[in-house]
Amino acid sequence: TVSGLSSGGFMAVQMHVAFSSLFSGAGVYAGGPYYCGQGSLTIAEEQCMYDLMGGPQVNSLISYTNEQASKGTIDATENMANDKIYVFSGSKDTTVYPKVVKTLEDYYKPFVTAGLTTEYNIPAQHCMPTTNTIYGESCGVKMSPYIGKCDYDGAQQALQLFYGELEKGTTVDNNLFKFDQTDFYTGSSTSLNEFGYIYIPTSCQEGKECRLHMSFHGCLQDYDDIGDDWAVHTGYNSWAEANDIIVVYPYAKADLKLGNGNACWDWWGYTGTDYVLQSGVQMAFAKDILDTLIGNSFSQDDDTTAQDDTPNPNPTPAPAPEDDTPVVIEDDDNALMT
Repeated sequence: TVSGLSSGGFMAVQMHVAFSSLFSGAGVYAGGPYYCGQGSLTIAEEQCMYDLMGGPQVNSLISYTNEQASKGTIDATENMANDKIYVFSGSKDTTVYPKVVKTLEDYYKPFVTAGLTTEYNIPAQHCMPTTNTIYGESCGVKMSPYIGKCDYDGAQQALQLFYGELEKGTTVDNNLFKFDQTDFYTGSSTSLNEFGYIYIPTSCQEGKECRLHMSFHGCLQDYDDIGDDWAVHTGYNSWAEANDIIVVYPYAKADLKLGNGNACWDWWGYTGTDYVLQSGVQMAFAKDILDTLIGNSFSQDDDTTAQDDTPNPNPTPAPAPEDDTPVVIEDDDNALMT
């Protein structure tokens, strides 16, 4: 499964739609429909953030999705039929307006038969809602780190929808590892950070088969802006520890030459026209990470195995380093997950 906030929410939708044979669910916090920006920063800002210029053009976006599926540039839309979608929009959000987020219901309607699970009534600004009491900003205040003290556990709500009733757990700090992202992309015009993070519960390290979730940060939540706080303070890890869920946190970085000064994930086309397709550099990068963890143990055309969402290898991490050197993780087949 996959989730994300803001640009990470748009990225989560892109991954879910483009690789629908892999994912069985998506959690979207303050994000909007697939291809909402249509390759244009102006459209992304006006229609897909502030609900101007008529707001998201949902019918066109649905048509584009069907067209790309027929071309084979993304997976068949039928894969999404039984998927579980969680959508959150804070009622006070002035960055991605709630009206924009709510169009996800219309976008997914032709593809997802079960409907969406939504939460629009929390008086949150633009943030990942958590039950943090010390770390983060007040829920209704728009400010960094955009991880709100909302007395509402957004991570739990999504994970519980995906996996059923969860046991409450406690994060084990040493189970969060830095990994080298440079093995999963080439070139310099990517806006991808050199490293990301992965949380591996104790049970998974000891050989138990575990589920797999990918979480995308939002703009200005990259390492240079808030360190590893997205991977530490957003609430996923405690639920992951108690419920055998590996959580991967890819990290983007700012690149002024690409027009991405806020370290956003690409949801308007700064990396190329194929940014929402399987061939897009950030899309292929994230998919490669998942393939490495899963061990390429299922066919892209077979949605049955993907619904299980269970990584095949049992990764055994090296001890957390004292410096900033990324750890190297090897699975049982000696495939590097660095």
